[in-house]
Amino acid sequence: MKIWILQTGEPIHIDKAGFRPMRAMNLSNALVKSGHEVVIWSSNFDHFSKTHRSNTKNDFEVSKALKIKLIDSRGYNSNIGLARLIDHAQLALNLRKMLKKEAPPDVAFIGYPPIETAWILTKWLKNKQIPILLDIKDAWPEVLLRVLPPKIKFLGRILLFPYTLMMKKIFNDVNGICAPTDEFLNWGLSNGNRGKSIFDTVAPLTSPNSNFTIDEIASAGEWLDSLGIKNDQIARVSFIGSLNTAFDFRPVIFAARNLSCQFIIAGDGPMYKEIKKMSSGIHNIVMPGWLSECQSKVLSDRSKIMLAPLKDLPDFKMSIPNKFFDYMSNGKPIFSSISGLAGKLISDNNIGREYINDDLNSLTNLLRDTLDNSVLIEEISFNSKQLFLKKFSSDTVYGNLVDHLVMINDAY
Repeated sequence: MKIWILQTGEPIHIDKAGFRPMRAMNLSNALVKSGHEVVIWSSNFDHFSKTHRSNTKNDFEVSKALKIKLIDSRGYNSNIGLARLIDHAQLALNLRKMLKKEAPPDVAFIGYPPIETAWILTKWLKNKQIPILLDIKDAWPEVLLRVLPPKIKFLGRILLFPYTLMMKKIFNDVNGICAPTDEFLNWGLSNGNRGKSIFDTVAPLTSPNSNFTIDEIASAGEWLDSLGIKNDQIARVSFIGSLNTAFDFRPVIFAARNLSCQFIIAGDGPMYKEIKKMSSGIHNIVMPGWLSECQSKVLSDRSKIMLAPLKDLPDFKMSIPNKFFDYMSNGKPIFSSISGLAGKLISDNNIGREYINDDLNSLTNLLRDTLDNSVLIEEISFNSKQLFLKKFSSDTVYGNLVDHLVMINDAY
């Protein structure tokens, strides 16, 4: 079976080592392992590094069964703004040009968003009667409205109306919808004005555990040692992720001012400088910047509790953040400010604690009550690891997704 995967905002196989694999890489690896041929369509512009991947070519052969096609676009400096919308429009136009020279696959797996590329490829594939499974990961264009002040949201809805029309058309035209949770799947079905069918499925955004060499682990440990993040008995609370506007670090910084444990805020992004400024003079906060996958694993091993300080926004309430799976796979308690589905996962399975963003004492008090209770931490850690193995292991999730794509192709 020949499968196309369109995912434009994720790491891919030709990127430098250290990036955490996401949907495109995980699914393509599972498909190739099962004997299928895969072409990944992605953007030449790397969403994470904000640089272009190649100045010389657009086609790459990772192996005989896995190829990558890069779509050119101008790029952008900020994740939110007009420049990104222009980039996505250009991406779609260039995809349309590239498709004129292509023979269609047997089945396609299309990432959503971006809306524009999903719309172009869905339309092209539908005309050629190729079955499509749409992978919804964010509630676009609704998510764009959350950054607007309430007084001008009506204007935002008017300006985004063309995107809303494209969204509804895409959701209606695809054969099936894949989503990370039932809540996101229901959102897609509702916006597509369609009922649920056997072609729809849920596939959590989990990733496989990487196997690192002894030398890689030792090197990562030495690097963390040099920053004062040592393999010692110090109580350590850590965050690993992109430092962007999806997170609220005020309670974390407040807790660091009032507790003696070490806080690690690891990652890079548009909010790095602001968080660095907010935490200036607080000596038990360490901001090491971006971490490789191995460095992230070693930091997690050296931490008692992992943080997910997400803003409690409507679209976040429908999903389980990627970092939850990373934290669970390492058997770590999760302290998070998000309610909804992720909050329910924490409370129902006793894998962490929920705190309240607007109450700055909430996180501080929970950490104070937990950090010195080794029995409680051990219990929560055990629950976290077991839940991951039971429901969210990569082999299970992506094995099922491969089988689902084969079923769609056979049924069609």
